[in-house]
Amino acid sequence: MNRIKADGNKVDSQKTDWLSLWLIAGGLFTFGIAERIKIAERVYDWRVVVLEPQDIQLSKYREVLNKLRQLNPPSGGHGIARFDAELILRFCQELLNHHQIIVNTEEDEFDDFLQSVNHFVSSFIGTHFGSKGQVYGVKEVFSLGLPGWISPKTSEELADYHNILTEHLSIVTTLSAEEGHSELLAAYRDFITSTSLENFFRFQVIYADYVVKYLADSKAKFFPRLFSLNGLNLMVKNFNHPQNDQELNLTDITQDLGFLRIAKAINSATVYAGKDEHGWDRIYGLAQRLSSQAGSKKDFIIELSIFLASYENENLRIDEELKKKGKARRIWTTKDDLDGIINLIENHGSSLVANLLIAYGYAKGWGKSKEADKTGVNSELEIEVDNE
Repeated sequence: MNRIKADGNKVDSQKTDWLSLWLIAGGLFTFGIAERIKIAERVYDWRVVVLEPQDIQLSKYREVLNKLRQLNPPSGGHGIARFDAELILRFCQELLNHHQIIVNTEEDEFDDFLQSVNHFVSSFIGTHFGSKGQVYGVKEVFSLGLPGWISPKTSEELADYHNILTEHLSIVTTLSAEEGHSELLAAYRDFITSTSLENFFRFQVIYADYVVKYLADSKAKFFPRLFSLNGLNLMVKNFNHPQNDQELNLTDITQDLGFLRIAKAINSATVYAGKDEHGWDRIYGLAQRLSSQAGSKKDFIIELSIFLASYENENLRIDEELKKKGKARRIWTTKDDLDGIINLIENHGSSLVANLLIAYGYAKGWGKSKEADKTGVNSELEIEVDNE
């Protein structure tokens, strides 16, 4: 920290005029965020970051940053990846909070916020100082991007994005490096610091199996949090997928009835399952199996067909008993649903459809089918509004 640039890890004296050093120190204390990061038991590094403003007034910049540091700071006690993820999520919260205040106090000021958050601040840039006993040396220089999909267009959407950020934070803060969640946290950080939905898919596949494992553990200290359908819908709405020199709107897939019915079937067989609680067994490893075959249209359709056949056989076995006991019954999928998925795969590719199925299948907010019959005609696809 005694160097003009983070271009080395030596701590020898620098031949620099006092004014430059004073400006560095002043800038660090005014605009920097420094936090001790737990690396191992009784081992801590330092991570120092500053915002890289792009289109934001200085007064707004100061206010948002001060609120972040004083009222909503990220935690450094659970590893580097969680600190980085929390930093991005909490900064986005404070930026939205600032605009919420403007919307509530001034008329017609919302037009100033018709851009994504990374339009106002492009990234965080920082330096990681590794512990070397009594001193710290520069270990890496890094940059953390901001998500481009957080882009409220109305005051109602502003509130919805607040809910999404709270939801994501509730998931991230249940994970920690010391509990063995480093891979999950690193995958989530890759997503939230980028503008790529592919990074979210990579995280969701790992997280899906983690969720099912903990749901099945009767000795688990807590149940893992889930992404909501409302949050996923708002998130994917702002991602356009390039295909054949055109931008594909992902809602063309996620609003398809066959897609939704099969996603709900996946949810019933994995998340909303359990012999004792609901009357049917939980399927394990489905997300990994579907993901591993997603690169091939033929192989993915075969894997999905195997699941649907198994799912229907289970329905045939348990449906009448569930009906007699007055318990919630599972949705029935039809050949038309599978044909719809095949059509989506032909038009949009197996990888995209597979990953969206996994994301939606392992989400919360599906509700319960009030009635189910084997034809699927009277089976209601109910989606509940989840305000958790």
